[in-house]
Amino acid sequence: MTKPRVGFIGLSHLGICSLLSVASKNFKVCGLDDDLNKINLLKKRKTNIEEKNLDEYLKKYFQNITFTTNYNNLSNCNIVYLSQDINTDNFGNSNLIKVTKYINKAIKFLDKDALLVIMCQVPPGFTKKIKWPRNQLFYQVETLIFGKAIERAQYPERIIVGTYEAKQKINSLYKKYLNKFNCPILKMKFEEAELSKMFINAYLVNDVILTNLLSSITKKLNLDWSRSSNALKLDKRIGKFSYLNPGLGISGGNLERDIYNLSKISKNLKIDDTLFQIFIKQSQKRKKWLVDNINILKRLNIIKRYSKIGIIGITYKQNTNSVKNSPSILIFNNLKNNKKLCYDKNLYNQKLKFNNMQWCKIDKIYSAVDILFIMHNDKILNRIKLGKNVKAIFDPYSFIKSKNIRKEIRYFNL
Repeated sequence: MTKPRVGFIGLSHLGICSLLSVASKNFKVCGLDDDLNKINLLKKRKTNIEEKNLDEYLKKYFQNITFTTNYNNLSNCNIVYLSQDINTDNFGNSNLIKVTKYINKAIKFLDKDALLVIMCQVPPGFTKKIKWPRNQLFYQVETLIFGKAIERAQYPERIIVGTYEAKQKINSLYKKYLNKFNCPILKMKFEEAELSKMFINAYLVNDVILTNLLSSITKKLNLDWSRSSNALKLDKRIGKFSYLNPGLGISGGNLERDIYNLSKISKNLKIDDTLFQIFIKQSQKRKKWLVDNINILKRLNIIKRYSKIGIIGITYKQNTNSVKNSPSILIFNNLKNNKKLCYDKNLYNQKLKFNNMQWCKIDKIYSAVDILFIMHNDKILNRIKLGKNVKAIFDPYSFIKSKNIRKEIRYFNL
């Protein structure tokens, strides 16, 4: 049997990273998106998505890829993935309009024997409603991480596949294709697979929230959380890959989306959703850390109307270009009238504009500002001397070494 041709509909972060991982395994792939500008950029072997190794993979495996806006090209594909990331609002509610349009349009062009695989983050029951033959329709759980997406797409720990019925066998062509990823394949019903994605994120949120709570205890007692976290990482029941670094709540959209959805599902099933509400409230409380401390400095007249603000890191975390629910947005919202000097290596060339902001290099920010927010790490942070005007530093993740901070500077970390 010849290798199948694989199609991807929707070239967001999920789609392009998944497509490149398949192309790297020497499959012929077709990437479709309705955005002509995005397709034209990809044809030039470029992308506006910030992801480690993405551009290198795009150039290296370009000969295996066809990029198009023409749905007719899908007719040559044996396996077609719906791979468009789901947009969410600030409350974690999913907008399914775009993916629904993609599905309704694409199925008119698919070969009658083609396999349709839903990969995006849809609520339970969504896949089962799609009008495509039951034995040719699947749901596949993705567990990509910004900054490690290509690696995780290429070498997944396991592949979770949802089918219409638990007893339904996975199509032989699809099974042989999945075997190329050399990992366990777990089969379950559509709804079980859709929920598994949410359950995975719920466990990750639990790590984030619990870490923040426990690190707060050590902070109050003037103890060092890093020593305790190192001990936890060596416990095999917890592990070195757990989310054990204190942070500013959950951001980015995906984790929030699934916690809100699990809360809604629980309510609909008349199950107590208190735990999910605790996750939401604790995340919101942690995000207030920035605002609460900004307000303290305002009351002390340390942050004044004319104070220059420096912000290093705008995206919600490093190695992504997403500002979805980013803690840095809170800084903009609470210091609207102050001039802000900003740096973010992932957004610097895009020149995004927020209120009263100016893009600068890190060294200029260090020398020119009164209040400094360090939201991302950078190898040069501890090599630059702080300017004489710096009165306060917000360093939630403790990126700056204490020896580099003058005694008169007010210093805030988690």
